[in-house]
Amino acid sequence: MVLSILFLYSLQDFLWPASRPAPSLLESSASIVWISAFLPGICGLIGMLAYRHPGHLNEAGPIGQLVVFRIVSRGTNSGALESTILRCVHEMRRTPLFKYWVEVVIEDVPGVEKHPQSEVIRYLVIPRNYSTPKASLYKARALQYALEASEVPDNAWLVHLDEETQPTSSGIRGISQTISEEEESGRLRVGQGVILYHRDWKRHPILTLADNIRTGDDFARFHFQHRIGLTIFGLHGSFIVVRNDVEKSVGFDFGPEGSITEDAFWALKLMEAGGRARWVDGYLEEQSTQSVGDFIRQRRRWYQGLIKVAIYAPVKLRWRAALGANTLLWTFSPFAIIYTVIHFLSGFEIVPWVRALANFSVASFITLYVIGLAVNLNEHGITNRVTRAGWFVLQIVLVPVFSLIEAAGVMMALMKPVAGFHVVEK
Repeated sequence: MVLSILFLYSLQDFLWPASRPAPSLLESSASIVWISAFLPGICGLIGMLAYRHPGHLNEAGPIGQLVVFRIVSRGTNSGALESTILRCVHEMRRTPLFKYWVEVVIEDVPGVEKHPQSEVIRYLVIPRNYSTPKASLYKARALQYALEASEVPDNAWLVHLDEETQPTSSGIRGISQTISEEEESGRLRVGQGVILYHRDWKRHPILTLADNIRTGDDFARFHFQHRIGLTIFGLHGSFIVVRNDVEKSVGFDFGPEGSITEDAFWALKLMEAGGRARWVDGYLEEQSTQSVGDFIRQRRRWYQGLIKVAIYAPVKLRWRAALGANTLLWTFSPFAIIYTVIHFLSGFEIVPWVRALANFSVASFITLYVIGLAVNLNEHGITNRVTRAGWFVLQIVLVPVFSLIEAAGVMMALMKPVAGFHVVEK
């Protein structure tokens, strides 16, 4: 991060060795949009500095609790669903630390019976006419049906997976360790850890690089919030480790407003009710989107969903404030890019303290990409130094491009919002 800040100062001094004063107060004051990421960047820096690579995962022992991998699927991407089901079974054979089920919550579509069958694989087929009292939609509707129809005992633990999210040996050990600690302490906190995106690297290398910021952010802001026990930045919909009775105490029937990012909606409800969060060591694997269009639409959905959570979540303002403020700061990202282009063309002088905070903010994003890349390279088995160096150079060079398409998701949400739930192709 220090190197990134020094690089940014050097680059700016090279491009504008004798910057002229800003031609107007408006152009000078507009530079404030550059520091919109400062507060999230500070939280992320604290989270990264507090992180310690676990040296004790191999010591994780067997536990007596039943663990259920709950996968929600629309049933249309049968290849991804089948791959995840079989990966769960395969990884549990390699690391048999607990009794488990794979529970697939799936829409009533043709071909359900063709998916893998086993005594540890169970299917909950959602009736086509099923609706919740508050008319929840999409994944929230499916999760609410599972709470009502599943035979999972209240004292069993759930590990929520999207249909493309797959466990690893380290993730299973981390889950086992988390459950053991929570059962012993009686705190029963909801856990979450790091998700990697390298699985489809060869087919979609650039979009995999674009998603490395998500892995980096897991080590940063999300590690920070789980260390303090409060989901102030929301919650991923996958790799949630929670005891069944804790999940049932909140439920997922939030209505249409809570059906876009139902995970964050649920987390705020749980926090207000006294629930708390924790960190889970180990990794799970996903894959990136397959097109830039899906990447942008995915970000649009997240942005719109988090706005709805901040406005409509039926919790007190103090529980919505942090998430709302963070989403509001996210709103400035496209305007920061526009201002950057204006400044690049004109090169006028920036107030020193704004420049310092802006460089810190940009450096924090570069750091997230680099950390995410390093972990995904390690897990993908790319060890050749020359090859790794090439990926690092490409990652850093493409940061402006990735920032642009990230901001495009926000701009699309502001200019062309949608009411539905866009499912990206993976």
